[in-house]
Amino acid sequence: MVDPARPRPPQVFVNSGATELPDEFIKHLVSGLTDLGILNIFMDRDDWWGRDLDRIFTCIEESTIALVIFSPCYPETEWCLDELVKMKERVNNNKLLVIPIFFNVSKNDVRNFEGEFGDRFMELRKRYTKYKYDPFRVQRWETSVMTISKMEPSLAWETQSSSISIAMDIIREVNKELNIASDAGFSMPLGFQKDMHSKLTNGEVFVSAFLVAFLFRLFIARLLFTDMTFFRTAKWLVGFPIAIVVLYQLHCALTQQNRRAPDP
Repeated sequence: MVDPARPRPPQVFVNSGATELPDEFIKHLVSGLTDLGILNIFMDRDDWWGRDLDRIFTCIEESTIALVIFSPCYPETEWCLDELVKMKERVNNNKLLVIPIFFNVSKNDVRNFEGEFGDRFMELRKRYTKYKYDPFRVQRWETSVMTISKMEPSLAWETQSSSISIAMDIIREVNKELNIASDAGFSMPLGFQKDMHSKLTNGEVFVSAFLVAFLFRLFIARLLFTDMTFFRTAKWLVGFPIAIVVLYQLHCALTQQNRRAPDP
C-alpha cells in the first residue's frame, strides 16, 4: 500500500511517436534516470499502451518532466501529436517541464515545418482533412509543435552521435530541470514534492518580514534615527512586510519566466 503522506517521486514521460529509439539509448537513459531517483519512466511507443489516450494523458498529468524526441517521421502518428497538445496545455499551466530533442532533424525544420519533417506533416494534414471533421485539431498540432520545439534547454542528436553520450546529456538536463521544478512558480503534478528548495508561502514571508521590521525598530532604528515616530506606525510594521511579500512573488515569477521562456 502506498503511503499518501509520502512525497511522490518524480516521473518522466518520453514522447517519441514513430521514432525508432536504439535499445542501447533506452537502456542507459532508464538506468541514469533511475540513479536520479526517477523510478517511473513512460514511453509512448510501448505496445501495452493500446493507444488509450485517456490513459496516456493521465500519465502526462502525473509527470514532472517530458522528453519530446522530434524526428523526420515524428508527424506520422496522430496520437503522438495529441500527446504534444496535452503537454503544451500542462506547460502553459506551469505543471510540466519539457526538453525537446531533435533526432536527425534540425530545429528550424521542425519549427518551420520544412524538410522531411514538414513534408510528412503536410501529408498527415491532407489525410486528416480529407477523412476527419475536426479542422481545429490540426491547428492545435501545429501550435503545439511550434511552442514545444522552441523550448529550452534542447538537445540535438545526430545519427553518428553516441547513444550513450546523448543519454547522459539528457540525464544531466533532467537533473537540472528537477531543480527548476522545485523553485517557485512551478506546480508539482499530483502530489509530487521536492524535499529541498521548497517555495515559502506568502504567510511565511510576511511573518519573517514582520519580525525583521519589529526587531529593526526595537534595536537598530533608535541607533540610526533620532525621531522614532515613523517606526511605531502601521505603515512600517505592516507596510514593510507587505512590500517584501510583493517583491518576493515578483522575483519568483521573473525567475521562473527567465528559466523557461522559449527563444523568439
